[in-house]
Amino acid sequence: MRYFLFPFQILIALILVSSSLNAQFSGELLNEAEIIPQVGESLPLDAEFVDATGVPVQLAEVTRERPTILCLVYFDCPMLCKLAADSVVKGVTEIDADVGDKFNVVFVSFNPVDTPEKAMQAQAAALAQYGRVGAGAGWYFLTGEQAEIDRLTKAVGYHYRWDPETKQFSHPSGLMIISPAGVITEYLDGVRFSAADLNSAVKRAAAGTETKSETISFARCYLYDPTTGKFGAAVQWTVRTLGLLTVVGLGFTVFRLTRHQHPSRKDSV
Repeated sequence: MRYFLFPFQILIALILVSSSLNAQFSGELLNEAEIIPQVGESLPLDAEFVDATGVPVQLAEVTRERPTILCLVYFDCPMLCKLAADSVVKGVTEIDADVGDKFNVVFVSFNPVDTPEKAMQAQAAALAQYGRVGAGAGWYFLTGEQAEIDRLTKAVGYHYRWDPETKQFSHPSGLMIISPAGVITEYLDGVRFSAADLNSAVKRAAAGTETKSETISFARCYLYDPTTGKFGAAVQWTVRTLGLLTVVGLGFTVFRLTRHQHPSRKDSV
């Protein structure tokens, strides 16, 4: 009998551990990290930020005349922001048209303590990766005051939260595509963006075509803090999927063990 019960004891223990972690992943911080698409709405074009050189600019100045790929980040983010930014740069590098010619790329920090110096570091890294002669036109890395950040994030439906205990932002990842008139035409989900997807989205925005998706599911960023021993979610839906697959796999293992590990009558005497 003990052979029969042992696999179930393992399974129950692992399910309890998985449930505990999943409860933390689905906590209040993660529930507030989301993007609610606002296709068809306009940006607050008079919202004022500061570019990487320290010069004040309004959103109208960095989105006018051509479509814009808009990415909200914070420059110290070690996870999704960097992945998304690198993917955007890689994607536009593979597009024939130059940034600043057919479209702009704008990164805006939602962290009010980010500085133009940090923005300049991010811009230098992006332009080095982009690697085209005369690169710089059409690229914007912006920081700003909380009030202006709030105006932008509210307009695009971007919800995030600062955790003072772990000193991290719980935030979603995705891109907003903006028309030359400053209207949100489309959202791109995730942290990986192909050149084909970016190019198509930019062309639709140039034509003023609005695109709505019924299946969009934005990744969320929230990391493990070794100082507190608490877990967050780097990618919430990935963890949950892996947890489900683990339980299914364990169930199959238990089924096989219960079929092949019954003790014989002779052993039980």
